[in-house]
Amino acid sequence: MKISLNMGSMSPQGPNAKRASQARILEADILGAKRGDWNSKNNLTREFTSLIQSLAEKRATEVAEINHYIDAGKAGLIAAAKKYKPSIGPQGFQIFALDFIEARMERAAKGGGSWFSRLFGK
Repeated sequence: MKISLNMGSMSPQGPNAKRASQARILEADILGAKRGDWNSKNNLTREFTSLIQSLAEKRATEVAEINHYIDAGKAGLIAAAKKYKPSIGPQGFQIFALDFIEARMERAAKGGGSWFSRLFGK
């Protein structure tokens, strides 16, 4: 008797069905964020939090600065969602969004952050 090694995949469609489902959900959140839906923006931000936090921690060591970079990264993520075209596809969105996230973090590093940070300083 053979034992299946695909223990994590209990569905008859296999792991590809799960990836396709996740891609559909991600694309729905991207398109929702593009329209301005707050729940979609929240889901998208939650999905990319680890990436944004990792990039912020590479740029700063103090908690206040890290939070400043995280806020800038989230703004960049939403800007990427607004510029998203379905031809990119949900799989390519992370690479597409990375450029926007890093650009916003660089702008924040140069002091061109949000109006609140310009008003009250870093």
